[in-house]
Amino acid sequence: MDPELERALEKSWAGTCRALFGRELGGLGKYEDYLSEYLLPVAKRRSHASGKEVIVARDAYPQGARFISEDELTTNREYGLNINEIKDIDSLVAALREKLEYSGNRYLGNSAHVEKSDIILDSQFVYNSTNIEQSSHIHSSFMIRRGSKHVFGSGYTANGEHLARVVAGINLHRCFESHFLGDSSDIYFSFNCVGCHDLLFSFGQKNQSHLIGNLRLPKEKFRDLKAKLLAEIAEELEKNGRYPSLYELCPKGLSSTLPKINPQTPEVGSDVEPVERGFASTYSILFRKQPRRISELEGWLGENTIRVEEVKTAFGTTTCIPLNFGMISEMPRKRTVRVFDALELGKLALDEREIGSVSSIQKGLDKIAYFTSEFWAGENRNVMQNPIVLSSVNIYKGFEATYSENTAMTSISLHSKYVYGCNRVIESQFSLKSYNSLYLNRCFELDGCLKCSDSYFCHNSEALQDCMFCFNMKGRRHHIGNTPLDKETYAKTKGILVGQIADEIDKTKSLKWDIYNIGAMK
Repeated sequence: MDPELERALEKSWAGTCRALFGRELGGLGKYEDYLSEYLLPVAKRRSHASGKEVIVARDAYPQGARFISEDELTTNREYGLNINEIKDIDSLVAALREKLEYSGNRYLGNSAHVEKSDIILDSQFVYNSTNIEQSSHIHSSFMIRRGSKHVFGSGYTANGEHLARVVAGINLHRCFESHFLGDSSDIYFSFNCVGCHDLLFSFGQKNQSHLIGNLRLPKEKFRDLKAKLLAEIAEELEKNGRYPSLYELCPKGLSSTLPKINPQTPEVGSDVEPVERGFASTYSILFRKQPRRISELEGWLGENTIRVEEVKTAFGTTTCIPLNFGMISEMPRKRTVRVFDALELGKLALDEREIGSVSSIQKGLDKIAYFTSEFWAGENRNVMQNPIVLSSVNIYKGFEATYSENTAMTSISLHSKYVYGCNRVIESQFSLKSYNSLYLNRCFELDGCLKCSDSYFCHNSEALQDCMFCFNMKGRRHHIGNTPLDKETYAKTKGILVGQIADEIDKTKSLKWDIYNIGAMK
């Protein structure tokens, strides 16, 4: 590791331990494996140019493809294809196979002191992490954004500070081994807590403070017991370089008698027709043809997304859990509930005799520990099988929709509309099957792209207009296969290629090519 990066992260880790436990716990080295446990899978490949390791944020690329580190690639490299090589998709892919370069180690914008990471934007002092935006001092984390700093072993969080092993949160300070949090501080071994501070081993809480095992304590009593429990945890953590996760501490099964609850579940609608109309509008913009119904194309649309599965909750209702999204997918299934159930269950608490030590609390967790992959906030309408929703409308079979409308089969949609079959698109619209991209408009099969419009099958590109099958390009227009064309030739060729795409989708309900396999070598 670069000495300056190492010094900065060691100092940050020491400060984070002091903030969380009141004392330092030794160097980062002994905690490397522990802090990496929640990371999502990444692809580790070798540069075809130098042999150096290339980290790519998603492990979706073909083994036989060519990779290159961002600091080695030549932006706007032209491939010089002839008209016969771009006359149809199969010919185009064959001509491109030995030219395309998938890029990794992407440290973009005002980023500095970054190693073993990918898709790092305007961030500093980052190690072993992916999809980090406008943040600093980040170690072994993923999807950290919006001014976060001093974050270790965490993920899927915005605006967090002094966090360790926290997944799924926003606006957090000093949190450890806790998940699905919002607007909270000083939270330990807790789950699904919003607007809270000073909680340990608590579940399903809203606007609460000074709880241990969901039990409210006087401030001074809470302070003393918190100090005792954290000293116990810190001692074992420093001794072993690891502490059991929240899931490991909680029982997997249920007690024979469940509590009676009466959750207030809002009516949000279940009309798929507005979603179908939005999909048809977007599809016709991209392919100049009306599509089949979404239900006929779900297998294809969901190919490179976080899929969700309907499961029965502990109380017999139905919820959705992601199938391939790290530790969120691993929550104890028998203890899964809806978010509205969880708030009712949060009224249950241990008694004072059960909270004197971590071991006694662990024995009592059977009474209070329930988990949900749902999060609902703001005004939501017509949401179907999409567990995380914030102020969104007409959402169907995705994972997260935040300030979004008209989405289907889209894993993570932030401030976007009319996006289908996408995974982590931000401020984008009228796009299909695009991934890890920002500010897209009328795009199809884009990966790791920024500010592109009317483009198809592009990778690691920025500010493209009317481009197809372009890799590692910036500020270009009317290109196919990294080859410039005059406007008329481009329009004619695009029409042929788009027609072929639409015909294949219509006939097979799928498409054999995607942005991840067009670079596969034979």
